[in-house]
Amino acid sequence: MTDNLSNRIYRAQTLGNVEPIEYMTPYPNLHALVEGQNVKHHGKMIYADLGMTNLDFYTQVQKIANWLVSTGLKPKERVWIHPQQFPHTELLVFAVWTVGASVILVEDPSQDIDHIIMPDRVIKTDPIPDCLKHQEDTFDPTFKPNLNDEALIFISTGKGIRLSHYNLLVNANDVQRKLNLYDDGKFHVELKPNSTAWVVLQAIFPLYTGAPVTKENPDLTIGHENADYNVNFDWTEIIKKNQLYILPENTAVVSVGTSGLPMTILKQNGEHLSVEGHSVMMGYTDDELNEKVFKKGALNLQLNQ
Repeated sequence: MTDNLSNRIYRAQTLGNVEPIEYMTPYPNLHALVEGQNVKHHGKMIYADLGMTNLDFYTQVQKIANWLVSTGLKPKERVWIHPQQFPHTELLVFAVWTVGASVILVEDPSQDIDHIIMPDRVIKTDPIPDCLKHQEDTFDPTFKPNLNDEALIFISTGKGIRLSHYNLLVNANDVQRKLNLYDDGKFHVELKPNSTAWVVLQAIFPLYTGAPVTKENPDLTIGHENADYNVNFDWTEIIKKNQLYILPENTAVVSVGTSGLPMTILKQNGEHLSVEGHSVMMGYTDDELNEKVFKKGALNLQLNQ
């Protein structure tokens, strides 16, 4: 990536005169999110219907991280995680982040991705619970990612979208503020683990908001039939109030209903979309594509492509 392109991406991620580094999130990386919730609310449920507390989640993540290292995984490597049963995919992605590695998620896990990115590791079959056996419940990381380090590569429609720890945390933060969901609430979300919406709204959101996931009298429902908010992946207009509009190039959510996001400026002219803000991706894995979309201080996309 050339300096010129890198600067153009950074300008697209800057909101007005507020650079990404000037808007602080409460956590320095995604593993710190799990750690922080365990410190604050270790006895509180994260998945109430399963009886799983934050401490249970944290402990299993630590054990899986130890297992991953024992199999040879190193920091900054990329791990393609295929969808597993709930909540095993959630545990696996946080364990990879705990090691300091990056997750690859694919919209269609049956496709070949070698022409887009070569994973260092593939987790295709579910290693849980076997991988938990004989593992220490504490993990001593040799590398702690910074906010601007890569956390996720999402592959869809032949493109690899790179997202940082900051991208994922700030998108979760913005959606939380719009939905007004905090640790005195509870919610239910039901998404397949093959989208960036799943990463933010199902993997990260219960930890970031502190609100347990439950089907029993939730205050808010997301992403299933008759939910308070439907998750809209295929749209050309932002016109409905009960939609979470998804744009992976803007991490996940680009607008909550018609009201946008606090750290995003969205301009639409027909099928042309211009996006500026802190959720704007690190870029595609292909710099030829980056050259086409990062122009005039923004991320510029055609919704029909």
